[in-house]
Amino acid sequence: MTTSPDALHLILTPAQWQTWLDSLCELPSGPAALAERPRGAEPVDAYTLSAYAEALQSAEVDGELWDTYRDLELEGASDDAQAWQEIKAFYQERGYVLLEVRTGDQDEPEEWIFAPELLRLLRLNDHL
Repeated sequence: MTTSPDALHLILTPAQWQTWLDSLCELPSGPAALAERPRGAEPVDAYTLSAYAEALQSAEVDGELWDTYRDLELEGASDDAQAWQEIKAFYQERGYVLLEVRTGDQDEPEEWIFAPELLRLLRLNDHL
C-alpha cells in the first residue's frame, strides 16, 4: 500500500486489494475483518463491499455515478469524468478516504470512497 502526499488517498495494487477483500466476511452486523471466518459467515467480494462504499468508480461493480451525483445535490457536470471529480472533492472535503486500486489499465478506473472509520474497522492496514 502506498499513501499519496494526501493521507486521504490510499493506493493499492490489485494483489493488495484482493488480499484485503479475502480477509473480510459478512456478519449480520455488517462487514468484518477477522482472522478466522465464523461458520456461516459469507466472504466479502467487491460487489458486497460496494454496499458500504460512499461512492465508487469500478470496472467490476457499477457505482451508479449519476445517482450518487444527484444524491449529493451536485449539479453542472457535463460528463462522467467531471461528475466523478466533483464527487471525490465532495467527500475529500469531509475527510473520507479515496482508495485507488492501480491496475495499470487507465481505461478502467478503480476508485472507491470510504468513511475512514470503516477502513479502520475493517483493518485495511493490518492485511496489506
